Amino acid sequence: MNVVDAPGKITAGRPLKPFGIVVHHTASNRNADPDNVVAMCVRGVNKVPGPLYNYLIKRDGTIVKLTASNVKANHAGRGLQSVLNRMQHNNPALGDAAGPGKISANSRLIGVSIINDGLGEDVPEAQMDALIDVCAFLCDGHKWNPDCAVIGHKEWTSRKVDPSFSMPELRLMVHRRMITSVPTMTLPKEPEDGLVPFPGTLRKGSRSQAVVHVQRVVGALADGIYGRGTLAKVKQWQRAKGLVADGVVGPKTWAAMQIRRQEVVQPAFY
Repeated sequence: MNVVDAPGKITAGRPLKPFGIVVHHTASNRNADPDNVVAMCVRGVNKVPGPLYNYLIKRDGTIVKLTASNVKANHAGRGLQSVLNRMQHNNPALGDAAGPGKISANSRLIGVSIINDGLGEDVPEAQMDALIDVCAFLCDGHKWNPDCAVIGHKEWTSRKVDPSFSMPELRLMVHRRMITSVPTMTLPKEPEDGLVPFPGTLRKGSRSQAVVHVQRVVGALADGIYGRGTLAKVKQWQRAKGLVADGVVGPKTWAAMQIRRQEVVQPAFY
């Protein structure tokens, strides 16, 4: 593995006593300088203080340690107690979360993220290989069973859709990496219809590049912050399209917006 320390790596903070791993993608702009993404993940963003993950994996397969091994990161947000219980009692993951959840468990979960826009971007082979490596390394070191200890953010809470690839496949690859070095995995492809895939539900309080795309469609200020102005514009747009005007961008509203890859302008990281 090619592992490096992040500039400004966090070496002190609230303690981490983990019994599992949560896999993420950053949802950052695909054209952003990866070193800027690393810096953002160390310092934090908006109302979430850094570090945002414990490990961050660049597209070239470089694994960046954002924290010391015993320092927690603010990565998972609120999730399901039932998922945490299954991990803690060494029971296999059940798949995508059935609800949003109400508990926080960052002190018990290691956050591992790949740099990826979360909007249909391919995952390079080197990056996926490094993700498998770091998960296998952690499972070996802690004597964890990947079937129980490695989950996706989407398996922790229904509020999230990351990562974009199959978690059962990833867990299988981690198993194989723990005993052999020749795994294979089918990586996700760019959408054939050219549409940007649904990035997860967006509502008042959401902050992401996906919000920028919504704001451009509805005519709101494209600042990436889903505030009152965006809420009003989304409701107006939904009414005009014959949709339920609840101000929430769910799968139906996103599909109606027909946001195409070539229309997505990404000048800088957000």
